[in-house]
Amino acid sequence: MLIPYTSKMIKSWVKHNGKKLFCDICWVIDKRQCYYYIFKKNLSSISMNKVMNGNLKQQCGKNNTLNDEIANHVKNQYDIDPNSIDLNIQRNKENNLFELTNRWNTFFKCEKSLYKVINKYLKTNNMDYSLHDYLKCTPNEGVQNLKVLSHSWENVKNLRKEQCNKEEEIINILIYIMTLFHKQIRDFSIFSMLSERLICLLNMGNSKNYSEQTTDSDVINKYKFKFNCSKDTILKAFHVYNSVKVMNDELFDILFDKLNNCYTMCPTQDHQHVLINDEEILLTLITLYNQNFKNHAIIDTIIMSLKKSSQVSPAVLVNSILYLTLLSRVDIPLLDQMNSSLFYVSGGGQQDMDYHGEEKEQMNRTKKVYNTTNTDDNNICESEIDKIKFKFELSATDCIKLLYAYFVLGEDYINWFVIHKLLLQLCDNLKDEQNILLLKKEKEKGKIHEMVCIIRSFLRYKKRNVYDNLPKSVKKVLKNLCNLYTDNEKKKIRDRNFVHKLSWHLIKLRIPHVININKGGILFDVLEKNKKLVWLCFSYHHYYVKTIDLTAEKLLQMEIIKAMNYKIAKIHYYQFSRMKARRTRFEYIRMCRYYSLRDRRNYDTEFEGWSLPYINWYHKKNKNVHVSNYFYNYNPLSEMQY
Repeated sequence: MLIPYTSKMIKSWVKHNGKKLFCDICWVIDKRQCYYYIFKKNLSSISMNKVMNGNLKQQCGKNNTLNDEIANHVKNQYDIDPNSIDLNIQRNKENNLFELTNRWNTFFKCEKSLYKVINKYLKTNNMDYSLHDYLKCTPNEGVQNLKVLSHSWENVKNLRKEQCNKEEEIINILIYIMTLFHKQIRDFSIFSMLSERLICLLNMGNSKNYSEQTTDSDVINKYKFKFNCSKDTILKAFHVYNSVKVMNDELFDILFDKLNNCYTMCPTQDHQHVLINDEEILLTLITLYNQNFKNHAIIDTIIMSLKKSSQVSPAVLVNSILYLTLLSRVDIPLLDQMNSSLFYVSGGGQQDMDYHGEEKEQMNRTKKVYNTTNTDDNNICESEIDKIKFKFELSATDCIKLLYAYFVLGEDYINWFVIHKLLLQLCDNLKDEQNILLLKKEKEKGKIHEMVCIIRSFLRYKKRNVYDNLPKSVKKVLKNLCNLYTDNEKKKIRDRNFVHKLSWHLIKLRIPHVININKGGILFDVLEKNKKLVWLCFSYHHYYVKTIDLTAEKLLQMEIIKAMNYKIAKIHYYQFSRMKARRTRFEYIRMCRYYSLRDRRNYDTEFEGWSLPYINWYHKKNKNVHVSNYFYNYNPLSEMQY
C-alpha cells in the first residue's frame, strides 16, 4: 500500500493506524518535501518515537543513494573515477556565484576531472544541468534531487533543454572560470574558448563560429530570439574577470554596451539625469581599468552621473579620480568639480578650489616657491598649506591614490600645496609602525605598494626640490613604505615570453644584460650592464583598447626612467610579432639600440614619435645581395662607437 503524507498527516495517521515501516522514498512535489511509505497489513503497530528516530537513518540512506547516483553519472558521462570527487560537501544556505564556485572547487579533487567536464561542454555545447542542480542545492534541499535522479539522465537533459535559460548558462560558464582560477589553472586557451561561448550567448547566437560548433538544430533555433542580459549577471561577470584578470575586448565591448543600455534606457524622460549606484560605479570603473577601455560610451554615462549626483561618498570620489585619471578621461572642468567636493581653502569663508583664473596663478606661484630656498617664500608655502582643509577624513590608502592620480595627470594639473598637504596627512596616518603594517591587510596591497614606490621615485628624480623641502618625517614614512615588501618583490614578478625572446636576441648579439629588474616601483624588462639603457617590451596590455596609445601609467613610468638618466629602447609587440625572419629581428634590435643611444628623438620633442624604417620592406628589396652572417653597412659590435 502506497500512502503519501506530510508531517501533519503522519501524526494523525500513526495514532489510529500504526503499521510497521517497510521502506520509504522521498522527493519534491510543488516545493514540498513528501514521503511515500510502503506498509504491510496485519503487522504490529509501532510508536511514533520509533518512526521519528528512524528519520535520521532514512535521511542518511537517501543521501547515500543520491551520492551513488551522482558518482555513477560522473563515471558514465565523463569517465571520472568516483574517488577523485568529494561527495561530502559542506553546504551553506547561501547560493550565490562565489559560494557555488567553492562547492565546485571542493567537489573536484583534481584538475583533470574539472578539465573533462569543461571540455565536454565546449565540444558538445550541452550544459550538464543535472550536475549543476546537485551542487546548487542547499542543506534543506539535500535530498530533493532524488526525484530528478529517479528519471533517466537523458530525460532530464531533454527536460532542461526545453526549459533552458541562457542567463543560467552564462552563470554556469562564469562558475567554470572561477573554479579554474581557484584551482590555480592559468590556461588561457580554455579561458578564451569560454569567453567565445559567452560572446555567442550574448550575441543571440548569430555568430558563425557558434553555428558551426553545434549540430543541434533545436539549440540553434533556440538562440535566435533576442536576449537581454540582466544587470546582475553583467556585474557578476565583472567580478569574475576582475578576479581572474583576463582581458577580452570583444566580450567586454558587448557587456559594456548592454550595461550602458540598462542605465540610459531608464523610465525617466530626461536621459541625462541618470544616477548610478556607488557600488556599481566603482565596480564598472575597476573593470574599465582592468580591460583598458578608454573610449567607451559608458564612461560618459558615469561622468554624467557623477556630475549630476548631489552627494558622492568619499570612497567613490577618491576612486573615481584615480580610475578616470588612469583611463585618461579627466579634463579641467571635471577635476575642478571633484576637487571642490574633496577640499576647500579656509579664510573668508569656504572657497572651493578651481583651476580657472586665480588658481592658475597660484599653481605658477607654487613652482617658484619650491624652486627657491628663500625663507620668506617658505613661510608663504606653510601659510598656503595651512589654508587647505579636507571636507572629510582621508585614510592612508586614499592619500596614496590621490597622490598617484595627480602625478599621472601631469604637472599642468598639479597644485603642489595640495600635494604637500596630502603628504602631511599620509604621515599623520602612518606615524606608528603598526599602522604601516595594516596596509598589508588591504585587498589591493600589491598595487598600493607600487603606487607608493612610484610616488617616491617621482619626487626624488623628477621633482628633487619638492622632495628636499619635505619634512624628515614624511621622507621616513615614504622610505618605510617602499621597504615594506622588499623580501617578496622578486617572487611577484611574472616572466613574459616577449622579454625572454628579446633577451635571447641580445645574448646572440653578445650584449650583457639582466632581465626583470625592479627599481623604484618600476619594472625594467631588460637592463644593459655596460650602458645606461633600458629595454621596454610593450605588450598588448600596455595599450588602450582599439588604439596604439600607451596607458597613462606607462607614460608616467617612462618619464621617471628618463629622469633617472636612463635611455629607453622601445619594442612594440605589433612590430616585433610581424617580423618572422630571424635576421630581420636582429637588425630591428640593433637599429633600436642605435636610435636610443645616439638619436636625438629621445630628447627633442619635435622628433619624438617617429617610427623606425620599414625593415621588412628593406630586406625584401635587398634580398639578392644578402650573404649569411652579413648585413649591408654592418659594423661589428667591437668597432661600434657610442
